[in-house]
Amino acid sequence: MTETQWLECISPELMLAYLGERASSRKRRLFACACVRRIWPLLRDDRLRQAVKVGERFADGRVPMKILEKAQRLARRLREEREAAELREATWMARAARSAAQAVEALLWEPEPILKQPRDIREPPDVVSATRTARAAARAAEAQRAQDESPRIEPIRRLHALDAVELVREIFGNPFRSVTLDPSWLCWKNNLIPKMARVIYRKRCFRNLSILADVLEEAGCNDTAILSHCRAQVEHARGCWVVDVVLNRA
Repeated sequence: MTETQWLECISPELMLAYLGERASSRKRRLFACACVRRIWPLLRDDRLRQAVKVGERFADGRVPMKILEKAQRLARRLREEREAAELREATWMARAARSAAQAVEALLWEPEPILKQPRDIREPPDVVSATRTARAAARAAEAQRAQDESPRIEPIRRLHALDAVELVREIFGNPFRSVTLDPSWLCWKNNLIPKMARVIYRKRCFRNLSILADVLEEAGCNDTAILSHCRAQVEHARGCWVVDVVLNRA
């Protein structure tokens, strides 16, 4: 893959395959968590939401393996319950609920989240496919509820693919260009920039990334990639490559 192909790619699976082992386990898990957070309304059981948060904390080394394994067992049980419910009543919303639970289970997998497409239907689905299916099914359910005479339901395998592409670029950046920060920027005004980045990361205050860009610029940063990403009107996530560069996290 070339840089141009990376920037124009619309397949998250191809981009993840290109990154391969160069993407750290932490980054891969945070990407999986970010995918699932995009179907947050479909995780109606708070235990599934808590499981996603466990995955995020595990990625940052804040919880032990046994806690992750416990969350994974819970997610598997909840997924099985939703599969049984879907068999009893095969509705679009039941499919969305089951797919959402599958996505949570997949992000908690050991030794790393499932990001590769399965070879056959006997294998568990990858995070990207599960979240895409969940959102597509929910969209279909909404169309049915609207009682449209001819509802337009988009093909499940294509719906919202670009969202995952945006997340790949949000978290992994551009692998063809390395970005470094001048140490003087990080020391500027009593380490103000790293302090801001830590708050943004910990409290998920991604709306403050534009403010971080202003402060970086004031400190002397003129890197277009860094500043434009911070100011981009996109949905940022934990694992954002700019925040990770500032905090020196892989």
